[in-house]
Amino acid sequence: MAPAKEDLLDIVIANGSSSPIYEQIASQVKAAIMTGELTAGEALPSIRALANDLRISVITTKRAYQEL
Repeated sequence: MAPAKEDLLDIVIANGSSSPIYEQIASQVKAAIMTGELTAGEALPSIRALANDLRISVITTKRAYQEL
């Protein structure tokens, strides 16, 4: 069985960063696209799944996805 997309997308949140969490998520997803870790047609984790995995607000995750 293939690992879930949530397991493949390694996003690390730095609480001490001066960047807001939504910007950290968006920049890491963009970096994954640029490096080929995420390819065209691959689905991102759902907003709720990513929020749950990162233990952050659904609103924050939604804003990150809107930035993308």
